[in-house]
This record gives sequence, C-alpha cells and structure tokens, in this order.
Amino acid sequence: MSSPTSYERLVRRLYRTNLYNPVKLGLNNIENLAQALNSPFYTKENENSTNATSAKTHNNGIGIIHIAGTNGKGSVSYKIAESLRLSGYKTGLFVSPHISSFRERVQINGACIPESEVNTILTKIFNACESENIPATFFEITTALALEYFSHSHVDAIVLETGLGGRLDSTNLVLSDLSVITSIGLEHTRILGDTKELIASEKAGIFKPNRPALVGVDVPFPTIKSEAEKHGVSTLHTISSVLGSSISDQFLEKDFDEQNSYVAKSALKIARTTPAFKLMEERGLTIKDEGEKLRGANDDNEEPSDEYYRTNNLY
Repeated sequence: MSSPTSYERLVRRLYRTNLYNPVKLGLNNIENLAQALNSPFYTKENENSTNATSAKTHNNGIGIIHIAGTNGKGSVSYKIAESLRLSGYKTGLFVSPHISSFRERVQINGACIPESEVNTILTKIFNACESENIPATFFEITTALALEYFSHSHVDAIVLETGLGGRLDSTNLVLSDLSVITSIGLEHTRILGDTKELIASEKAGIFKPNRPALVGVDVPFPTIKSEAEKHGVSTLHTISSVLGSSISDQFLEKDFDEQNSYVAKSALKIARTTPAFKLMEERGLTIKDEGEKLRGANDDNEEPSDEYYRTNNLY
C-alpha cells in the first residue's frame, strides 16, 4: 500500500478537526483566523458606504453574491457562477457539501482547487490556528481556504453558499454586495429554530447594510421584511419585483429547477446595479443574460440532514 500524499494527510487532518463537536456556529473563530491570515475580506470599515470609491477597496474590488436558503441554494449558486463565467468574469464558487472530492467545494470557473493549492493554504491555516490558538472547525477552515484561494487568484467575482443558517455561518464574514435567500422551510430545527419565522431570521442574518437583498417565493415575507429593515438593507427585492408581477403566480406550475433559474436570473439583474459590478463594467465586464442556458445545473432540492452534518464533520 502506498503512503498517503501530502494532500491526503492534510485533508485527513482537516476531517479530524473538532471531530466530536462538529457543529459550532459563530463568527469569532473565522474572524480571528481571517485577521491572522491578513485576509482582505475581514473589514467593517466600509460597511455603511455604497459609493464607487469604497467598492474599489472593500473585498479588493471583488463582487460577492452570498446565498442562503433551505432548498435550492446550491443550485442557484452554481447557476449564478456559471452565468458570471460565461459573461467573462473570473468567478470563484464556494459550495457544500461535496459529492466525490473535497476539492469540489472550492472552484474557479468550474475547475476544482488544485491539490497543490490545498496543501499550501491548509498548511498556512493550520499554522495560524496553532500560533494564534484558534480552535477553528472543519467548515471555518474550509471557508478560510476558499477565501484565501480566491484572493490570491485575483478573481473578479465570488459566489458564496452558506453552510448552515446564515447569521452565524462562517461565510458571513464577508461584506457581500448582494444577499440572496432562495426559500425557507423547516430544517435543522434544533439549531436554527422550530418555526419558519425563526429560521428566516437566522438566514436573513446575511443581509448587509446599504446593500440589496433578494428573496424567493416560499418565505415568510413579514419576517424577512422586518429583518431587512433591521439590517438596513438598501432594497429588498422579490422575484416578481425584478422579473415582473406575473412571475410569482407561475411558480405553482414550475419545477424546482425552473424556480431556481428565476432566482438566479433575478440575482444577476440586481448584481448589475451594485457598485462593485458597476466598476467592473468600466473595465469591460458586463453580466450577460445567460439564465436560459442554466436550466438543470446542480439542482439540490433537499438540504442535507442534521445526521449528515454530525456524521460527516462538516463544521
């Protein structure tokens, strides 16, 4: 039997991280880790600014779309990332869980992160955790890995899928340009709450001040609207407000993938209006309407179960 490669050893170490307490929500670890890594994605200085000057500085000018939801968030993430790629953007995509390879979680323009990059960045992260005494979990380390890779690869845009919930999910480190909630259902009730309203509040935690948000059809809208006001969202969009008043009625007759395509198409239309993406338009990058090409891309109608998260050590 051959000896494990450096990549295999590091990924095995990652999977042993926090083995007996895999689910740990909160931003302290990821914030401390981002600071230790000198990540450009950890800054709150420009949180309340919407002008083009601040767009050049926050997130190194990278446009970020952050996606949460009970059903469809993975599918919508893939659809948006693919549309951005087809429009000429160098696009980072962070999703979970993976199907066959850990590297599927972190992609640029549809290509999985190379093993060599995993080796280099995980080594850097493990060293930072040890030197700064940061008890980071599997998902926190994986989030940091993705952001490090995207940063030094100089991507134009990033599509981030939350792992669990939103408010305390490690992906909520970033100051995104657009927040998207695909749908709300009863899932992970022991962690997120036992009503759709409580779960909606947790997922709406990804909303950012003075930045737009988009929600799908199957959401408790009064709760979402209240959370948007609390977080200072610039504009709360619905599918019908973006694509036309008749769209919401059509959802009753459409399949999940069609619904996800509507969400993705709406998100892309809104993203065009944000300062970060407007600045990229000045460089010749324009989001094209590729929504009709994205049907069938990685539909994920069901969120993994609580048992899946416990047994697979995803956090």
